[in-house]
Amino acid sequence: MMGARSIDALVAEIGSTTTVVSAFDGLSGWPDTTPALLGQGVAPTSVAEGDVGIGLAAAREALEATTGPLEPGVTLATSSAAGGLRMTVHGLTHKMTAMAAREAALGAGGVLEYQTAGRLREHDLKEIEEARPGLILLAGGVEGGDTEVVLHNARRLTELAARPIVVYAGNSAVAAEARITLEAAGFVVRVTDNVYPAVDELDIVPARHVIHDAFEEHITHAPGMERIGEYVSGRILPTPGAVLIAAELLADELGDLVVVDVGGATSDVHSVTDGSPEIAAISTDPQPHAKRTVEGDLGTYVSAAHTAALIGEGERPGHLPPAIPFTPADIEAAALLARAATVTAMTRHAGRFAHLYMPKGRQTVAHGRDLTACRLVIGTGGALVRLPGGEAALAATLGGPGEYLLPPADARVALDRDYVFACCGALASRFAPGAVVALMRASIGA
Repeated sequence: MMGARSIDALVAEIGSTTTVVSAFDGLSGWPDTTPALLGQGVAPTSVAEGDVGIGLAAAREALEATTGPLEPGVTLATSSAAGGLRMTVHGLTHKMTAMAAREAALGAGGVLEYQTAGRLREHDLKEIEEARPGLILLAGGVEGGDTEVVLHNARRLTELAARPIVVYAGNSAVAAEARITLEAAGFVVRVTDNVYPAVDELDIVPARHVIHDAFEEHITHAPGMERIGEYVSGRILPTPGAVLIAAELLADELGDLVVVDVGGATSDVHSVTDGSPEIAAISTDPQPHAKRTVEGDLGTYVSAAHTAALIGEGERPGHLPPAIPFTPADIEAAALLARAATVTAMTRHAGRFAHLYMPKGRQTVAHGRDLTACRLVIGTGGALVRLPGGEAALAATLGGPGEYLLPPADARVALDRDYVFACCGALASRFAPGAVVALMRASIGA
């Protein structure tokens, strides 16, 4: 491009309603250069119009109206448009392999539509068909354990009318047999490590990587997204998966943390922690080092009515705000909803204490996610970053080990003010971790 400024990267975040294109430089020369966000452009997402490129071009035009023409070394993307990464997961038991498959799917940024444990039945096949997944995660059996159920389920999947990508993450003893069965029926199959190799042992990171690769293949064929390859020169990640990658990178430098992302339709919570040793000693279930939960009924627009119902009658907003609030009344209403979504999503993500009554007396155990070692809680997403009261909403989630295993009351709260966390997850595939972390530290003031 004649007269264009050469920069390191453009990153497009293609959401369900808006597309944001962000420009970055100073990454490739780090640590001798300072990584910086040069600017952002925003436009309506155009997947519904049959061509994602319309929104991408408009967002880039808005960006270059402030920066001048840009020539990026690489153009990356994250996406939650076109339905995101719709998935179903299937394992042997609810508390073991099915749970591990669920953690892998959510950690990769999947939109989990249906989950089963045990042998797939006719009813399950109908539910899978109705869910229209782009990817199926098939697990089952610890290493050296059961093989019959996962093979039965592989055979049942061949009865589906559709042919989504299948990721096999079960007992490796029958991985080849399951793959042959599915490929003979026309499925594209990706085999990865067992997500639950032994009792109380999770190994979901390899599955996350394979799911990301499969998502990139899937999204380039989704309606409205077919031409995305013309605009993107690097990989495409699910936006929630990119945020979790960014959170992991930042935690490596700053310690255990939580990232809360409140949107118009859903609220995601990402945590990177192994919890406290004291609570680990009484925990009843294994937890991954990096975990994501998504609450499909909490948001400021699509899910606004349900979120508003969680607020006390005297404090509830008088009306539900539009997708992008402009008036003071709309902004106040959206901020109230964002606070309610933040607090509820965090308590759902956190574990809690429970009391068991045994012959020797009462025994206290911990169920679920222990956040008590997390001393940094970060808000990202438009609702927390762009609306007033974001830091106060995050502060309302603190409290330590009361009923819920929440971050301590003196934990620091911060906002991703530059709105770069999803971008940083994408940039991590091309640039030094230290350079990417520098962008996030600048955004949160750390």
